[in-house]
This record gives sequence, structure tokens and C-alpha cells, in this order.
Amino acid sequence: MRSSQILEVTATGDVTTRDSYLRTVVLTGGSAASTLTVKAGGSGGTTVLTLKAAIDTTVSAELADAFCGGGIHATLAGTGAVASFVYA
Repeated sequence: MRSSQILEVTATGDVTTRDSYLRTVVLTGGSAASTLTVKAGGSGGTTVLTLKAAIDTTVSAELADAFCGGGIHATLAGTGAVASFVYA
């Protein structure tokens, strides 16, 4: 079994640039409704998941090792939003 990495992001950018297996994503909305778009292969890559959270709420998704060739990119929108990624 591959060991997990955990990363919290507060802005749009790459979570990792290497091939990875995405396990879990958690989005917590801040002082505004928040949206997280997760892509495999960088900012222009394939959309893997989109999550939306209302103000001060948390939503999550279990992805069971979804393969993300070329890395994982997060596009995060909403004031105070935070996203956490578990990947290998």
C-alpha cells in the first residue's frame, strides 16, 4: 500500500505535479460560499471533482485512489475557503 500525503490549500495552485492517487478531498467554506475544482494533469487538465460548500460548512468526497496523471491541481474560490487533500 502506498503511504498517504496530506496537504491543506488556501489558494488556487498545484497540490502536486507528480502522478498521484487521490483518496479524499475536504472543502470547508469560509465567510462566503466556496467552490473547489480538482483537476488531474495541471490547471488545463481533466476535471476529477467539483465540490461546493455553503458559508461555514464542510463537504467531503472519498475517491478510492483515483489516478491523477501529471499531478493534482486545485482551483479554489470563496473568501476564507480551505481544502484538504489526502493522496499517494
